[in-house]
Amino acid sequence: MLITSPHNPRIKRLRQLQERRHRRRLGATLVEGRRFVAEALAAGRAVRQAVYTAAFASSAAGAALLRDLASAGCQLAEVPDRLLAEVALTETPQGIVAEVAVDEPGPAGPSWWQGVAAAPLPLALLPDGVQDPGNLGTLLRAAEGLGAAGAVMVPGTVDPFHPRAVRASAGACLRLALARAGDAAEAARAARAAGLAVWVAEAGAATACWDVDWRRPALLVVGNEGAGVSPAVAGQATGRVAIPLAGGIGSLNVAMAGTILLYEAARQAANSGSGPGTGQGAGALS
Repeated sequence: MLITSPHNPRIKRLRQLQERRHRRRLGATLVEGRRFVAEALAAGRAVRQAVYTAAFASSAAGAALLRDLASAGCQLAEVPDRLLAEVALTETPQGIVAEVAVDEPGPAGPSWWQGVAAAPLPLALLPDGVQDPGNLGTLLRAAEGLGAAGAVMVPGTVDPFHPRAVRASAGACLRLALARAGDAAEAARAARAAGLAVWVAEAGAATACWDVDWRRPALLVVGNEGAGVSPAVAGQATGRVAIPLAGGIGSLNVAMAGTILLYEAARQAANSGSGPGTGQGAGALS
């Protein structure tokens, strides 16, 4: 099928997915680029429809992905470059944009926290007020890649299915166990009730990241890019943790800081004989 009109219902639907309210209503998000569409398909997500350019279809890799999408029941349509640019949020969507079904995270109830505590790396991430989709996506990518049990989403944090977050996460948001809480303090209280320590990342905290025993079940809270964590969740902390830095730098970007803290937790788990570093590729975490 060839679509050339910006008024086509399928094009209108893809444009709607740029907004959170429509993503929630439709239970879907936008995924851009061959690699990320393929990741969504591999993750078992329903790719409902995709639009692509003639140049994309003429490439070997593009043609192979289109065959896979067609086999999975995806509705496909070729569009001119100008229409692809209208539905994409990035400047370089790499020839394909797809609508991928997603589920809103369920509540972080007792069974979810029990699953965190029983995981090889018993750690959940709580991004509190992280508003940049790129930062959130990077955090979720690190959480999945380093073996965290999951992440808790709260109001004030950007939508994990924002197209830019999906891209920055390299599809991790489609695979990582996500849950939601009414607010960050509620999540911290639930974590403590389940026996988890609540570690709040804070520049200048007295406890260094390598002095925390991350092998014990924990909730790691990282805060807003400018304001840090909210006072309500800080009041629920069982400890505050910092990344010691050399002089001249007061703090790190939230995505970088969160990744370092997750790495330290994974390193400890690997050295103790559990966690993602104990099998293939263990050297990357040692």
